[in-house]
Amino acid sequence: MNKIKTVVLNDTMGDYHYFRLQCANDFLNCTAIQFSSKDHTNFWDVSTEKNQNVVTLFEKEPITAIDKSKIQKRLFKVLDDINPEVVILSGWDAVPSLLALLWAITYNIPTVIISESQSHDFKRTFLKELVKKFLLRLVDAAFVGGINQRTYLINLGFENMRIYEGCDIVDNDFFNQEIKESDLIKLNLPNQFFLTSCRFVEKKNLKTLIKAFSLLSDEYPDWSLVLAGDGPLRADLENLVIDYDISDKVHFPGYLNYLDMKNAYAASSCFVLPSTTEQWGLVVNEALASGLPVICSENVGSAPNLLSKKHVGYTFNPYSSDDLKEKMISIIQELETQDFGTDSREVVSKWGREKYSRNIKKASEQAISVHKNRGAFTKMILRFFIYSFK
Repeated sequence: MNKIKTVVLNDTMGDYHYFRLQCANDFLNCTAIQFSSKDHTNFWDVSTEKNQNVVTLFEKEPITAIDKSKIQKRLFKVLDDINPEVVILSGWDAVPSLLALLWAITYNIPTVIISESQSHDFKRTFLKELVKKFLLRLVDAAFVGGINQRTYLINLGFENMRIYEGCDIVDNDFFNQEIKESDLIKLNLPNQFFLTSCRFVEKKNLKTLIKAFSLLSDEYPDWSLVLAGDGPLRADLENLVIDYDISDKVHFPGYLNYLDMKNAYAASSCFVLPSTTEQWGLVVNEALASGLPVICSENVGSAPNLLSKKHVGYTFNPYSSDDLKEKMISIIQELETQDFGTDSREVVSKWGREKYSRNIKKASEQAISVHKNRGAFTKMILRFFIYSFK
C-alpha cells in the first residue's frame, strides 16, 4: 500500500523535529519544509543532521526578515515540486504556514493543522479568536498536543472527530540511555539539585522558582538549584540570587546543547518548570523520559496529560512561591524512600514515537476523507488577510 505523500512545515528544525520527521515517515511519505536555517526565537543549536526529506526555504536570513512575496515565490515552487497529497501546517501564526494554506486551497489539497494552543495561554481578544475560527474552517484535520489543546479547538468550533493528539513528543529512548561518568564530571554539577532549562524571559517565571528555593535552602542545605539556559533576564536573576544570599547554591551553567542537557537530567534529582504560560513544555517529556519526578506550573500544557495519572510529580500555582516551595519539599522527602524512575518512564512512554506516527497518519487520512473545495472567494479572503495584516 502506497504511503500518503505529505509535507510538514517547521520554522528552524531542532533535534526533536528531525526525530518527529522520522516518526512521520513510519507511515507516511513525508518531507519537512524548514522555513530558515537561521533561528530567530530560540537559543538552541540548529541541528546539523542532514536528511534527504528536508527542504530549507532560506539559508542566510531568519524567516522574519524576508519579504512575504519572496517567501511565497520560493514556497510555492517547493510545494509545486513536491506535489503533496496533504499539507501539514505548523500553526496559524507563521506567514509561511498561511501561505502554504493558500497554496493548498489554490490546488484543492487537503490540510492538517498542528496546534499547541490552550485557551489560557494568553489574553484572548474577540477579533483574534474570530480570525482563528475563520482559518480553522479552511483546514480539514488537526494534530494537537493533548486534552487542553483539543478543548481549545473544539471551543473554536472545530469538530472533535477531526482532532488527533500526540504532536508534542521527544525521543524518549535518547533520554533513557546510560550516561558516561566522564560526561557528568565535565558539567561540574552539584550532588543533589533541582533543575530547570529554558530561555530566561518573564513567562518562564524563574524569579518565583528562585524565591521558592530560597525559602527552603536553610532547612535543606545539601540541595542546590541549577538554571540551565540564557536570555535577557540573566543579570536580573543573578542579582536576585545574591539578594537572597544563596549564590553558593544556585548555578548558571548557561545554554546546554542536546547531549549535555541529557546528561544534566541524568545528574539531577527533580525537574521544575514554573512558567506562567507554556503551551506544552517538552522539557517535561524529557525529564520524565530521564526517570525524574517533575514539578510544573498548572498552566503548562502537558501537565493534564503527563502528571495526572501515576504519581510522578506535582503541579503548583505559578503565582505562589509558597506553593512551589511546599511541592519541592514534598519531592525532597519522597526521594528518601521512592524511586520515580519506573513510573516516570512508563507515563511518558504513552507519549512517544508510536502515538505520533499513528496519529499524524490518521489526521492525514481524515483530512483526505473530509476535504472539500473552498473555492476562489475563500482564497481571495485568505490572500488579503496574509498580505494586509500578517
